[in-house]
Amino acid sequence: MSFKLFVASTFGLIKSTTKLENAHKALVVDYQMFCEFEKAKELKEYNELDLLVNSPTFKQKKKELQGLSLKSSKEEAQLKELAKLDRNSKLRKFYATEKSEDLKKYEKVKASDLPEKFRKIKETVESVSFDKAKKKDASSKEYAQFAEFQNLKNSADLQFFQRYGKSPAYRNYVQMKDSPERKRLEELQQITTSAEFKARVTYLEDKQKWEKTADAGAEKRFTEMQKMPELVNYLKYKNSNAFEFFKKWELVFEDNFESGKLDREKWSTQSHWASKTLGQNFSQIGDLQAITDGKNISVAGKSMKIEVRKEKATGMQWQVPFGFVEREFDYTSGIVSTAGGDWWNHGILEAKVKYNPSASIVDAIYLLGEESSPQINLVEMGAKNRLGTLTGTENGVKADCESISGLKAGEFYIFRLEWTASSLVWKVNEREILTINLHVPSHTMHLNAASIVVSEPTGNLPHQFEIDWVRFYRHHNA
Repeated sequence: MSFKLFVASTFGLIKSTTKLENAHKALVVDYQMFCEFEKAKELKEYNELDLLVNSPTFKQKKKELQGLSLKSSKEEAQLKELAKLDRNSKLRKFYATEKSEDLKKYEKVKASDLPEKFRKIKETVESVSFDKAKKKDASSKEYAQFAEFQNLKNSADLQFFQRYGKSPAYRNYVQMKDSPERKRLEELQQITTSAEFKARVTYLEDKQKWEKTADAGAEKRFTEMQKMPELVNYLKYKNSNAFEFFKKWELVFEDNFESGKLDREKWSTQSHWASKTLGQNFSQIGDLQAITDGKNISVAGKSMKIEVRKEKATGMQWQVPFGFVEREFDYTSGIVSTAGGDWWNHGILEAKVKYNPSASIVDAIYLLGEESSPQINLVEMGAKNRLGTLTGTENGVKADCESISGLKAGEFYIFRLEWTASSLVWKVNEREILTINLHVPSHTMHLNAASIVVSEPTGNLPHQFEIDWVRFYRHHNA
């Protein structure tokens, strides 16, 4: 067992497959949403609104407008001044006098010739030259003048005129008629009764004045947009590095086995050399199974299964020195390969695989080039549970591998190979298990998954090698 894997298993340092998968799925969904929204017109609108709403000018304008009210305004001062003048007793008396019948009568008498006629006749009878002795002589001029004087003096209109002209009401009227107070009062009355002033007061008293502006509409739209799931997602990741993997790596191959049948555009059910040589599958020396052409491959329940069955079958096998020989086998199995389509040079290979080793069967997912060596095993289960490389030498096969025997049988794990020009790094559920820096293959390789019977099975058959999904990522700059 790998010491790293032993420590990770013992102390629970291997992450949950389910949690990893759910996190990845959620991140993929978020990334797709992020990319779509990055191109959306709504983002452009939001950015424009963000610049507007969060600008100092906008905030100051809003603050000033929301703080604007009738209280402490010029209009309130004018209304208060008007109210004070309205309470002025002298002005109230003035307007009462102005509307009175007495003033009208006074003005009428004043406008007539009576006051002037009385003044002149009075001046005459009170003058030094007036002969007072003759005012009793009925035939004299002085008698007629004095009689007229007496008539005018005793007339009701003149007596009213003289009395009213000396009254407090009339004196107040005269005093206030051209006073600054009256002029200001009437000026304020004209101002405060104007449509413009009334509209201004209504505006100042409106507590919803900000809400009725175009800027408030923009602010409301900005607030509403902040609740959009797409925008919430965008802002969440805008300044994070959560999507660095997707930005760096391009998914060039994926199969989730959800269609209910094997995708023949992605997979061949023959090995690369079988297709090139015989046109049919064949078994290697020592193999105890015939490799069928897809009969032992099934896709159901969102996974692919390679099944080893105990059944008689005729197949080809390589034998030295005879070459390919037809023979009968007691077991059958299968293989899938991307050799007919996808070959890669460097990248990340991932697969979710059920760890279900059988001592007599080798289940493996591996990369091969045009030659059978080197072979890069993403995962190998069976007599040896390991990952690493197998390289053919003059003395046999050299294995640069690490054991994974500490994994729990019957559980799914995510096996990952990070293949660069200078290294091969294997991980299980994001836990690094093995790194190789020497003799790293640089040629293109294709993917294979197969089950091989290497000894008489002692367990129950059929045996299934179950793969939930497979992915391959290539660097965007590749």
